[in-house]
Amino acid sequence: LPSPATAAAKPADEPATQVYFIRGFLGVFSTGFDEMARTLARDRIRAEVYGHLSGATVRAKIVSQWRQTKKPRPVVLVGHSFGGNAVFEIASLLAKDNIPVALVISVDPTRAGPLSANVKKYVNYYFPGNGLGSELKPRSGVAPSRISNIDMRKRADVAGAGDDHWTVTHNGALQAEILKAVKRAAR
Repeated sequence: LPSPATAAAKPADEPATQVYFIRGFLGVFSTGFDEMARTLARDRIRAEVYGHLSGATVRAKIVSQWRQTKKPRPVVLVGHSFGGNAVFEIASLLAKDNIPVALVISVDPTRAGPLSANVKKYVNYYFPGNGLGSELKPRSGVAPSRISNIDMRKRADVAGAGDDHWTVTHNGALQAEILKAVKRAAR
């Protein structure tokens, strides 16, 4: 994606909520993130959607906003497929900038990290056995209690609804669950 799709604007005196959705390969299979960003906009939460190769841009924007405001908003990163891989990398780089990340949500990422200690909570939705999705494992500095792995094959409201790696960001049940977690972390 050449530029971010900004879902809503905040007044100039209020710091921007830092919710970033990162689409998967070529940005064509993760368009459910655009729907989620629009839903957040209706709740006055600003979210932006980027492509999976935009990690450096997203990191730079977060660092800039974090340093410009006296009371920065929580950072929330949500990624699908290659975008899931990208949110792990962005969070890891933000650790080097001493910026905490409130929540990282990955949807069927093709890699299981890197995980970093600056992330308060990881929520990972994955399809095991599809050759793409990965389960997250605790690593140094990241306790098991901070990781939630959700096997989507065991959920009739996701896998039973005919969704798979390519279509899952459009699943209504999954969108509602992700939005609830994002709203809780972004406030």
